[in-house]
Amino acid sequence: MKTSRRNFLKMSVGAATAIGATASILPEEVFAADKREFSPDAVGMFYDSTKCIGCQACVISCYEINFVNRQSYIDNVIAPEDQNFIEREDLIPKLAPEDQFNPERPWLNVQTNDYRFRNIIQKYVDPEDNVHFIKHQCMHCNHPECVSVCPVTALTKDPVDGVVDYDANRCIGCRYCQIACPFFIPKFEWKRAVPKIVKCDMCKSTLGANNIAGTGCTNACPTGAVIYGKRVDLMKDAKQRISNNPGKYFKDIVYGEYENGGTDVIYLSAVDYKHLGFDERMEHISFAETSENLIHTIYKYGIAPIGVFIALVTVIKGNINKHKNHDDTDSHDNNPNTTIDKNKKNKGGN
Repeated sequence: MKTSRRNFLKMSVGAATAIGATASILPEEVFAADKREFSPDAVGMFYDSTKCIGCQACVISCYEINFVNRQSYIDNVIAPEDQNFIEREDLIPKLAPEDQFNPERPWLNVQTNDYRFRNIIQKYVDPEDNVHFIKHQCMHCNHPECVSVCPVTALTKDPVDGVVDYDANRCIGCRYCQIACPFFIPKFEWKRAVPKIVKCDMCKSTLGANNIAGTGCTNACPTGAVIYGKRVDLMKDAKQRISNNPGKYFKDIVYGEYENGGTDVIYLSAVDYKHLGFDERMEHISFAETSENLIHTIYKYGIAPIGVFIALVTVIKGNINKHKNHDDTDSHDNNPNTTIDKNKKNKGGN
């Protein structure tokens, strides 16, 4: 039996109606987002924009540690027999000419993260010609969208330290993480024959797991604009700075405390965060929390299968009635008496 466009639309509408009807009988709490608590041992970074001088030492240090000298760091941290294929070969035997480290590079001209940079510094000049800097890298969200959409668990969030880590051996290059990330952080190595996703992992893959000595960027910062530590301690520090400096920071907001469900990287700024590349409309519940809870609920209570079943039954029943009416019409047309009556009418009309 062929499915016409009308029948397909009937099926779609029927499924949506059935799902809505079934969902309406469930308690409202079922669809509430499941708020995740931060691990007490979660580590993170705290960036105070008012302390940043735009020297970009953090960018250069990160670039050297995680790209130029990556293999030597891996060899020092991981025994050769424990290194996986990616770590042994790194798939980048030689740097491309455009990737060679150049201290004279005009770093501030870098417009966004790409496959060479795990963090960047950008600047904003306000109407009074005051310069403000902002550091962008992976936010290590408490409930990250990149982890939620990855079909092969190449991206994972450590339940203890909270770092969103990446396993190149699992990655299939679908780039769903790029699309899903609300901060536009993961980048793809388009120029590589065997590309990977590039993002900040708080130097976990180079300085080692359970790192307490800081990251490349935090260790390089000369003014303490970005510091490393446990998130709970960093949050206390941010709140204390707000308390000690009334009116200094924009609306006394610690960006990352609640945005997108909360992040392990937090910020203070003297200007509106929208000028620094952040979405001021960011919800306090992550997209991943909302979508996962809804989808899991639908399948847990059988809403989707029931809705599809009802839709199929509706379409099948409609097709049966349609064919039945068609058969009745054919029987009526083939009846001899009906034919005689038609001939009489035709004669009478003539």
